[in-house]
Amino acid sequence: MKEYKMGNGIKIIYKQNNSELSSICISFDAGAGRDGEALGVAHATEHMVYKGTTTRSEKQINEELSRIFGFQNAMTNYPYVIYYGTLLNEDLEKGLELFSDILINPSFPTKGFKEEIDVIKEELKEWDEEIEQYCEDKLFFNSMENRRIKYPIIGTKESLESLSLKNIEEFYNKYYCPSNCVVTVISSLEFDLVKDMLERQFGMWQEKVTKGKIKKQANTNPKKGYFVNYKEGINSSKVQIIFPIHQLDHLELKALRVFNQYFGEGVNSILFDTLRTKHGLVYDILTRVCHEEFIKIYKIIYSTSHDNVQKSIDIIKEIIEDVKNLKNTITDEDIKLLAKSFRLKKLFAEEQSVRLAKELATYDTMFGDYKIYLDESKDMENLSVDFIIDTAVKVLENMSIQVISK
Repeated sequence: MKEYKMGNGIKIIYKQNNSELSSICISFDAGAGRDGEALGVAHATEHMVYKGTTTRSEKQINEELSRIFGFQNAMTNYPYVIYYGTLLNEDLEKGLELFSDILINPSFPTKGFKEEIDVIKEELKEWDEEIEQYCEDKLFFNSMENRRIKYPIIGTKESLESLSLKNIEEFYNKYYCPSNCVVTVISSLEFDLVKDMLERQFGMWQEKVTKGKIKKQANTNPKKGYFVNYKEGINSSKVQIIFPIHQLDHLELKALRVFNQYFGEGVNSILFDTLRTKHGLVYDILTRVCHEEFIKIYKIIYSTSHDNVQKSIDIIKEIIEDVKNLKNTITDEDIKLLAKSFRLKKLFAEEQSVRLAKELATYDTMFGDYKIYLDESKDMENLSVDFIIDTAVKVLENMSIQVISK
């Protein structure tokens, strides 16, 4: 792994592989958390940079993306926006040149603005139709006071209707700049060759205005409570339960990830064994440690019949109440196996180089250091049972519950 800071401020992260493929991820601290009052402007800007540049039309951009990349996408999250893809080594510079043109020279055509906003409005309707996303959106709206996460990443119908092209241009000029950019490349091509390509394609990019480091925003606890919203036409209820984790330090996060392997990951977890195997209340149950900037929650997600919602929640509360007693159940050998399981799943995911490129770039954007990602699975097996359970108890005491029913 190597890193390099270009003269204009762009940070390069490089990892060598032995593949004929190269993966790229370009990340900016320009996610929905930076929207301000113009909800959805970050996501709309992501769309608009593809509408044409000073030298390429939208059609030309799409044709070249299809021709050069085996996989290519862009994504806006609350803490970042990324542009990423995988292509043949022989086409790496072509891909970097195309990305640089899209990101450095967008023309923001007036003609394409309205149609893209209409596309995003349709996307918002699709979000509402996806029950898991709908459940999370309602939970965040009900529990996240004074936080950007209260509203969907793509904004609201009202905010989208009030967005202007000027909002897009102002957001772009503020957040799309070299000093706010991290580029990760994973390739078998030598580092110096990759660095020279990046210098040629991005080295001319200069800051438009002088500005200080973007300030991080404070997280606050979600409002504790039990929230119910109704949606017609659904055959089962969706439940999401969240717990704040912004108060955890680095070691406590490791402890939570180990605990999650025992508590909620896979068919051998406590939650699956109790709710599915013993009681037959759910088909599947998922848990996730979401430590991204602006989010920072631990969540439990599942579906159950309308009649079994309260029973399933009561059982989860009983399980949580009993967590403190796990100190007498889990052994040091169990911790080693759980840590190994986490490491295995992480390494398996990293087999897709584009996913690894994404993680390295976004961690550097969020935390200022991609090595935090590399360190996540180190020395987990040395954490004590008491420390892991104490961390779990600390996390699980602040609960917010959302139910979507008919």
